[in-house]
Amino acid sequence: MGCQVTAPKRVSSANSALTDAAALEALSRGQISALGVLYDRYQASVSSFVRRATNDASDVEDVVHVTFMTAARAAGNFDGRQSCRPWLVGIAARLLHRRKRGLSRWARALRELTVREGERHTDPHRELSARDEVKRLSEALEKLSEPKRIVLLLAETEGLSSEDIASALQIPVGTVWTRLHHARRDLRRMLGRDGES
Repeated sequence: MGCQVTAPKRVSSANSALTDAAALEALSRGQISALGVLYDRYQASVSSFVRRATNDASDVEDVVHVTFMTAARAAGNFDGRQSCRPWLVGIAARLLHRRKRGLSRWARALRELTVREGERHTDPHRELSARDEVKRLSEALEKLSEPKRIVLLLAETEGLSSEDIASALQIPVGTVWTRLHHARRDLRRMLGRDGES
């Protein structure tokens, strides 16, 4: 007799209505279907962050997979916030920190930090092509310490609040504020924009 392979069961609509806290509680009790609920909710968001943070498409799937497996093992540590998105992005950020494959991973996130829609320099001599601006910003971001860079990216590209970043990285909120302040100040200085707020 051959081995029969069956398709995985679909997550029931009752499970998909679970809050994040309830899903993680169920997961901590061994109900693996709850991981599917969280994966369905947050895989795209975590993938997006990892893609921008790594700029290496071959790493994205691996980091996302490990992020959710780590979350499954640590489900009992979730603090019960309304959304576990910052917690998951924090896990992904810590995984990336451990991998440390180089600063070129941040290039995709740099595009998010360049001139935002509606912001234009009025001095034509200061106008740079988008490529030049990305290159300048990339070089400046490379000079930031990794802790400053991670906090800046979580705030600017992921839109996380200081409190969510603190929780995600397991650091005091005051440390987040300090790192953000210094990262922004350092970038303005390196880009010759000291007078800008």
